[in-house]
Amino acid sequence: MKLPSIHALTQLVMAAFKRFPLSILLAVTGSLFAILNIHLHYNDKDQHHYYSNITQSAYLGMLLLLALTIYGERNKLLLRPRIFLQFVGLVIIVLYYFSLPPHSMEIRNTQFFLFAIALHLLIAFVPFIGKGEINGFWQYNKAIFLRILMTALYSGVLYIGLSLAILAIDQLFKANIDTKLYGYLWVCIAGIFNTCFFLAGFPSEIEKLEERTDYPKGLKIFTQYVLLPIITIYLLILYAYMFKIILTAEWPFGWVSYLVLAFSIAGIFSLLLMYPIRNDENNRWILRFARFFYFAICPLIILLFLAIQRRIVDYGITENRYFVLALACWLGLIALYFIFSKIKNIKLIPVSLCLIVVCGSFGPWGAFSVSLRSQHAHLVRILEKNHLLIGQKIVPATDTVPLKDAKDLTSVVEYLMSKHGLSSLQQYFSQNLDSLISSDNPEDLGYGYAQANKLLSLMNVKYTNLYETENNRPNYFSFDGDNSSNHITPIEGFDYLISGYHMNAYGQDPTDTFYLGTGKELFVVGFNSKTNIITLQSPKDSTLGFDLSLLINSFKKNAYTQFSRISEDSMTLNAQHGDLSARIIVKNMHGEYLKEGIKINEISAEILVKTKHR
Repeated sequence: MKLPSIHALTQLVMAAFKRFPLSILLAVTGSLFAILNIHLHYNDKDQHHYYSNITQSAYLGMLLLLALTIYGERNKLLLRPRIFLQFVGLVIIVLYYFSLPPHSMEIRNTQFFLFAIALHLLIAFVPFIGKGEINGFWQYNKAIFLRILMTALYSGVLYIGLSLAILAIDQLFKANIDTKLYGYLWVCIAGIFNTCFFLAGFPSEIEKLEERTDYPKGLKIFTQYVLLPIITIYLLILYAYMFKIILTAEWPFGWVSYLVLAFSIAGIFSLLLMYPIRNDENNRWILRFARFFYFAICPLIILLFLAIQRRIVDYGITENRYFVLALACWLGLIALYFIFSKIKNIKLIPVSLCLIVVCGSFGPWGAFSVSLRSQHAHLVRILEKNHLLIGQKIVPATDTVPLKDAKDLTSVVEYLMSKHGLSSLQQYFSQNLDSLISSDNPEDLGYGYAQANKLLSLMNVKYTNLYETENNRPNYFSFDGDNSSNHITPIEGFDYLISGYHMNAYGQDPTDTFYLGTGKELFVVGFNSKTNIITLQSPKDSTLGFDLSLLINSFKKNAYTQFSRISEDSMTLNAQHGDLSARIIVKNMHGEYLKEGIKINEISAEILVKTKHR
């Protein structure tokens, strides 16, 4: 492969900018805001989330305007219609930007990903809308595919080379280079260089591609001797698994859906790569293999339907299951089309995929709306089964919820919170759920274990993970001190404050030593995991004990749930012995109830100390 000179590359980039000016400008804009986003401190990202929104919008705009430019070129539109198309594209992207929320949402990120896939697929067929030219379509996508590989190679080598240069300067000259520089470099190469280099070699004169018959020999070798053997191996594995299901009468595992999808798509991609040479005298086996392949995947598609149908019946529809089901339907129709159709138009593949992705990304029929309705229905079924729903409002459980239902309830609560936010569950609670979230607590900033615990505690249901069993079902508790109104610990009446005492029972030594005052007085703070007692030993060998079991039992007597925020007074213990008196203020305490007693796994506390001899 002959490497282009710097002058040639410059000329190509200038030609690309002349041909795709708005796409390149949007790529540069998106890259600049991506760099600004990397530069932000983590705690400032929510406040400046519009940086991320602009980056996403610019990326989609680059793809959309590229597709519109290609469409205008292919149909030889005059200047004014082309400008109008570009203007419409910009309006669509501006409207998309203003539709984005001012903070990160998993649904919008997923939707962005789906729109990006749809626009890539649109670029794959937009010059051939309303035209035949199957060979031209294949040659066009072959050129794009090879250009992508070349661009990835150039970008990768450039990034690695420059990163090593930065690393060498940092190490040799002790430059203390900020590690964010590597992120800036990656954005510049992936967002600007990568885009310009790719567009510089984008296929032109597309109408002439129909007459081309050249076929890369390396492509045939790669497909015939690498892809097809791998596909055959996976076919044998999947058929063996299918026969196992038939013999054992077991339902298929859910993850087999992804394996069948990956295998089928890889097989279709391989056949597309060999499409132009299928009728050659020496390659007639390709037609036989293609027919065999589409017949062979039909039973696997049935297996795919069975696997996803079982998951939907048991747990409802989620976005992943929605698209797995949609792709299963798509695979079935594609297989039938290529088995029985005499035309076998390969343009149907990207066009149909693009329609599925677009239709599934928004609207009441889309993945997000359908999944939300399905999970709400699933939640209501679990609540009603366990008598936790009265008048469409959740009431606390008065008895232990069965393990399977606790797992399902935990799963659906986590799903609704992470995908649709607390507002999706507000209708089931009289309490304002936003009041559960504290900006002072880092655990409350994201939708995860901590927030799920808080919601489940309102139902008096334990957080239950997928892998728990009846024989090993932990009974967790988590008590947090409610110190939101006062972060300053008064030390009046005491000599010392031991701030930030922390004990983690997972493989750590639960004993700490503290030098207080002038550094001559040594205090030892320890924790006995069998008795749940924190001990404080003074330099005069006076020892105090704080029994945390007393606190936990008092919480149970006062009907606190297992996951509660408790006042500071109730989280405080006092002790005195000889010349030593102390107070311990527990900030948070996590553990579990076992048959043999209480087990504390983690404690954070502050300890106030007074010595009479001082």
